[in-house]
Amino acid sequence: MKKLVVSLLVALALMVPMLGAPGKALAITPKVDFDVTFNSKYVWRGMLLVDDWVAQPSVNVGVGNFALNVWGNYELTDETGHDKKFTEIDLTASYTFELGKFSIPVGVIHYVFPNTEFNATTEVFAGVSYDWIVSPSVTIYHDLDQAAGGNYVNLAASYSYSIPGLPKDMSMSLDLGAGVSYATSDYNNFYYGVDEAAWTDWSAKLALPIGFMDGMFTVTPAVTYTALVDSKIKDTTENDSNTFFGVSLTMSF
Repeated sequence: MKKLVVSLLVALALMVPMLGAPGKALAITPKVDFDVTFNSKYVWRGMLLVDDWVAQPSVNVGVGNFALNVWGNYELTDETGHDKKFTEIDLTASYTFELGKFSIPVGVIHYVFPNTEFNATTEVFAGVSYDWIVSPSVTIYHDLDQAAGGNYVNLAASYSYSIPGLPKDMSMSLDLGAGVSYATSDYNNFYYGVDEAAWTDWSAKLALPIGFMDGMFTVTPAVTYTALVDSKIKDTTENDSNTFFGVSLTMSF
């Protein structure tokens, strides 16, 4: 119950900037995205969780700078003994402050693991990114439950090139992204059994979003490479690097 109360209080606090003066209705049209991604593996923060195909649906509702997201991991094979079952559902509430070319997201994520023996956990996060030719970002995640007190810091950069010469109701871009992460001893001790702070993982991603009907429908093939960094953390698994590919289908309203 305490965990749920903390999550709800943080989510409520994030809604405050959306609210106008008392008695005034919020005159912002919601934006809704429905997405499903099919990946050849499920790798999270460098850790291989499912070494086979998964489906990862999500629904995102945005109102102004506030967003609510529900994301799930649905296993398509019996590789972990959970064939045709959801093994993770993430609930995220966030608010993004815009200051010129700077974006500052803050939020809370509640992780639930149905059909498994894992306990739920909650993270709060905050970050900053800068809109430039290559857009850098820093995001800090702080665990409130299972890895209580642990921090995971992601440093990333992204680049997007819009491909010209397409029909006016169609779009295509080449998206590149890379990042490296560092975690404190509490975090690494919980996830890896390594009781010291260290660089944990890095990744690189290539994606090709193809939009139709002025962005209402988007198909995004992508390939990702990710690897663990610290030698002690590598020793905890046989799969310290992974390459996987997938395709996302998105409808936006």
